[in-house]
Amino acid sequence: MKSYLKYSLLGLALTSGASIAANPMNGIYGGLIVGGSYSPKTNIIFNAPLTPTGSTCSSGANCSAAFGKLSYSGFGNIGGQIGVRMNQFRVELEPIVNYNPYQKITVGTTKYNSPKSSAGLRLKGDTTTAALMVNGFYDFFTPNGSNFAPYLGAGVGYAYVDNSLRFYCNNQTIACTKYSKSQSSAAVQGILGAAYFMDDFTWFGLDYRYITTQKINVLDSRLQIHTINLSFSGMFYCDL
Repeated sequence: MKSYLKYSLLGLALTSGASIAANPMNGIYGGLIVGGSYSPKTNIIFNAPLTPTGSTCSSGANCSAAFGKLSYSGFGNIGGQIGVRMNQFRVELEPIVNYNPYQKITVGTTKYNSPKSSAGLRLKGDTTTAALMVNGFYDFFTPNGSNFAPYLGAGVGYAYVDNSLRFYCNNQTIACTKYSKSQSSAAVQGILGAAYFMDDFTWFGLDYRYITTQKINVLDSRLQIHTINLSFSGMFYCDL
């Protein structure tokens, strides 16, 4: 009886282990992506209000063209993917939208900050990027192996970058500082992550992605975005 019980438990353990082994199906899949993002400091060309930064500012102030250093606050992105798996290789189309608000602009020793409200001078701005990327991936797994699999990817595509900025004096817009400038640009990205397979048809992914564009005129430099993303994907047509 003891021997029967021992071998029964061993057989159950082996069967359970095999049931969660990764053996992803080939075919067409789709999914969602959500994550946090951060953009490093960059240059910015803008109209600066010719007024002190204290509470004595005037909403009717004049403006002067300025070249400053822009710092961003972190925020996030949301998107999706539709792709094809062929064993360890995947090719997918990824639409993604990323948003990062301006934190401050520094010109020499002068700093323009972005509190939500202020009795004095403040700014409000953001960079919104909508991109359509074509990505290629290689998943490092062996059939019937672990249900964890690291992956590498790279993508090329096109991005629409919108920069909006305005200054406020005592919560009133300074008209000559307001602008919204958009530009389209080629974009590339690199991807490093790991997947967890729930079964042969569905998986979660956690990855780091770096995307950059060509020179954006208002920033006088390339836009760079670092993101940490969680994705969920599932097959909806198999056996290609």
